[in-house]
Amino acid sequence: MLKSPAILALPAEIVEAILTWCAATDDPCAIASLAQTCRELRSIVYAAEDRHLWRLVFLAVFDDPREVDPTVNDSDWYRAFTERVWARRYIDGHTRPLQVTKKPRSLRSTLSNKSIQVPGTLDQLLDEHASVVHIENLRALTAINNVICTAALCTSFTPRLAVRTDSHDLPPLTELHAHTPPFPPHPPPENLSFNVEWLRHTLSDGLPYSITGLLSNNRQDLSWRHLPEAQEVGRLTSCLGFIPVPVIESQDAAQPSPTRRTTRQSKPHHSESTMLLDMSESAQRQRARDCARPLAFWMRYLSRRRNWGPYLPWPPKTPKPEIAAVVDEPSEDDDDEDMDSDGDYVPPAGGGDTSSSSATPEPQPGGSSVPHDTVPSPENLYPDWTWLAAARVVAECKLRAHVDAADIARLEAWDNLRAGAWIPPPDAGRDGSADILVEAGPSDDEGEEWKKHQRDWAGAEGTWRRLVCWLDYDDLIYHNSYGDFIDPRLDEAWIIVPLSMQITGYSAPSVAAYPDRPTIHIKGEMGGAGWVGSVDVNDEDVRHCHGTVSMLPDGNVRWSVTSTAPNSMHDEWASEAVQLGGVGSAMGALGMWTGAFHEDDDPLGVMWQWRVA
Repeated sequence: MLKSPAILALPAEIVEAILTWCAATDDPCAIASLAQTCRELRSIVYAAEDRHLWRLVFLAVFDDPREVDPTVNDSDWYRAFTERVWARRYIDGHTRPLQVTKKPRSLRSTLSNKSIQVPGTLDQLLDEHASVVHIENLRALTAINNVICTAALCTSFTPRLAVRTDSHDLPPLTELHAHTPPFPPHPPPENLSFNVEWLRHTLSDGLPYSITGLLSNNRQDLSWRHLPEAQEVGRLTSCLGFIPVPVIESQDAAQPSPTRRTTRQSKPHHSESTMLLDMSESAQRQRARDCARPLAFWMRYLSRRRNWGPYLPWPPKTPKPEIAAVVDEPSEDDDDEDMDSDGDYVPPAGGGDTSSSSATPEPQPGGSSVPHDTVPSPENLYPDWTWLAAARVVAECKLRAHVDAADIARLEAWDNLRAGAWIPPPDAGRDGSADILVEAGPSDDEGEEWKKHQRDWAGAEGTWRRLVCWLDYDDLIYHNSYGDFIDPRLDEAWIIVPLSMQITGYSAPSVAAYPDRPTIHIKGEMGGAGWVGSVDVNDEDVRHCHGTVSMLPDGNVRWSVTSTAPNSMHDEWASEAVQLGGVGSAMGALGMWTGAFHEDDDPLGVMWQWRVA
């Protein structure tokens, strides 16, 4: 008769400590291996009634998600842990650095003794992967994005401005610009995050090419936006930036295997239209920008159904399949086949003699109908992470080309995605003194609950920098009408300007599910084109701005800011942006700018703003 393992003679607390230590020493699969040795251990690991062991194991490896999401259920510890372990094993099993051979003026890649031949079209790339790959990609990316969203809170930066005044108004924009840095401060070195370290280790060799290739293929094809994993790919890229396949340079890379060459020649469908890609980092980033431009500057993307911002269209034209419900991705006919003209456009009030308010509403799934001239309610606005990913690629390419690498690293540090960096302590006002807000008195009306939470919960008030990218209007029109955005002479104009924000008031939450986060109303000033490369600028080159900070139904933060024309109080440009990472993160908000009145042929471009003081 087999004896029970000696470990079972130990007290239960010691056994649990051993299992927790196994997870903490970067070998989470050791728990599963140990559970397979006997029924008793399997029962301890998998059949415990209260699941407290899995809470201990989870917290030995990851940050406590309850810090940022109090709704986390104790029963989810096991599933959350195993999903992340599965994602890491999946990424490890499908990624590796490329071995490359240096050649004059070119770089060709080899991987495990075979040439990297990439299908000439995205359709071929997708044909070579069964649907199960898309589902596995979705599962892995969902787990990784969850790690990002639940990273530990960042220690709040000192909520003091470099320049103080006796009034409640912020100092002039010129002073703020002269006395504040262009990029966020470094997070405190002692304030570490298990989640961020896990991300660095898991993604050290990049992502599977079935994911990276969607963003950096040799064809500018937008159809990948309708894959099951598209929104999760976009969200990861929006937060972490484009992650190229890493390369290892070698003098003599192995030649392609004759067996592999014969195999490829036996499939003429693929061999006739495949090509070797330059897999150097610069080439991968260039292809990513080439793929991003057609979406980031797609004028027909602007639509009332998207609230003229980077949001999924509402209502969807067709019922979503089950897998789409997970990622809120619209069907292909939502915006690719019927966007030759903006059928949702309605002239602003007083702007013309015609109106579509009397038009017959389009039948909607489930028998409901939405008036043609109605923008989506806040409860129906969800980020379109595919567009935001394109915006991130365009923005970071401009920064890498023109900004010092150390400054870029300060902005793009993954720790900057953690919530709380710019959220002031409850007792801190604008200058670090006692909070100037007056708490609302008790009320029997549940609808007035938000008045008890009037505070800067988003870290809005302060000094910011805003990166704005755009194309020359003639280029924008040409490439939207006739071109493909592939032109060696095509380049985005860009500018980084100062932006000040001051809270002017609060109103009821835009989404009722977040009663503790009322809508924040802000005003401020923003620099114009004259601020490029100089702090000694004319006070006249200042745009007034106003807007709101509110919640989206999926828990992301929405930034809606409108700016005026120079030397005027008339609105000119409007921007819609989504916070990257957690609430009050140092990474800031990424989004879109366009005309304030949403007229036909309005331009659009990329904007990224981050707080600096």
